[in-house]
Amino acid sequence: MISRQTCGLLLAIAFALLSDPARADALTSALGTRQSLNVTAILMFLGFVAVSLGVTCWAARRGTRTAKDFYAAGGGLKGFQNGLAIAGDYTSAATFLA
Repeated sequence: MISRQTCGLLLAIAFALLSDPARADALTSALGTRQSLNVTAILMFLGFVAVSLGVTCWAARRGTRTAKDFYAAGGGLKGFQNGLAIAGDYTSAATFLA
């Protein structure tokens, strides 16, 4: 189980690593000009990462204490929920392979 302190530390490290200004060296033209920094895209990406890490930390604290809890959701999934999960897996695979 991840403690609240560990989640905060992971978020702080992620923001520290991602806060360095983006470089556009690979996208420079023959004239040596650089593309302008897209602050909106960077902020959206950082927001997405922060929300993803937040949801992960929240879910980790919600009672996944054993392997059974983690892999089988503690036996608390109903058939409809399991069916939705399987349908999502098939949809994801079909989209990837298409």
